[in-house]
Order: sequence, then C-alpha cells, then structure tokens
Amino acid sequence: MRNKIHRFISISCLLFASSLSAAAVPNMPIATINARKILSDSLIAKSALAKFQLDFLPKERELQDLAKTIKDKSVDLEKIKAGLTPSQLSARQGVIEELRRELKRKQQQFAEDRDARKRDDIQHVFSIATQAVKIVAEGAHIEMVFQDVVYANPATDITTKVIEVMDSQTDK
Repeated sequence: MRNKIHRFISISCLLFASSLSAAAVPNMPIATINARKILSDSLIAKSALAKFQLDFLPKERELQDLAKTIKDKSVDLEKIKAGLTPSQLSARQGVIEELRRELKRKQQQFAEDRDARKRDDIQHVFSIATQAVKIVAEGAHIEMVFQDVVYANPATDITTKVIEVMDSQTDK
C-alpha cells in the first residue's frame, strides 16, 4: 500500500512539473544539430581530415618500417644465434631491444601528436560550426539549439542548413 502511495505521488509530481514547463515556454522555437554529421559531411571537416591524413601518413609508415626492421632482425637472430658467441648474441639482442625502446617512444610521441592534432582540428571545425549555427538560428528566429539529443523530431534538425552555411564560408 505504501509503495502505491509513493508511486502515485511521484507520478503526480512528474505530471505537474511537465505541465508547468509546457506552460512556461509555449511554442518556443528550438532546433537540433548532429555533431557527427557536421564532422563527416562539411567541407571544412573533410579538408581537415585530408590534411590530417597527409601529415600523419609518413610518420605512420616510418613506425611500420621500424617495426618491420625489428621483426626482421629478430627472425635473423633466431636463425643464427646457435653459431654466435654469448657476447655476440648479447650485443645483437641489445641492438634489437634498443630498437624496441625507440619504437615504443616514437609510437607514444606519434599517438600524443595525433591526438592533440585531432582535438585541435575538431575544435576548429566546431568553432566554425558554432558561428554557422548562430547564423541559421538568428535567420530562422530559433531561440535554442541542442546538440546530439537522444531523440528529436526530424523537422527540428538544422544540421544540413548549418553545413551549407559552413561550406559557403569555406568557399570564400
């Protein structure tokens, strides 16, 4: 019985609160944008991605080449280690271990550089998107714009218009 009373009171409070919020802001024009779509479809984002890949592809290849060199040296050492003296074996293992440490250090540096650049590129795209959202919202007399909501009526989505404004600014 007590559980039913609590449930009734909770439901009553929710209904009352929702009726108040609906009455407080009648027909407020709102819109939504999809950030993922902006990052995948806008020209500025595509351009940033292409430049990002162009800048980081050589570094990635360098790391792959170094990893292949380490693998090749390890395979070669396994083949000939029976004929090596302990000091020769130790020296070659030391060279391989030094290359592994160098690879690990370069991979960490690469990951840090790549992540920092990705954050900067995304921030740059979103700063342009923010300006485009303001232009679209002011032009359509929209009071509030939400980003990446759980559900929104497709009629409230202004992402395509925002991308169009961003792309028109990019062409200039």
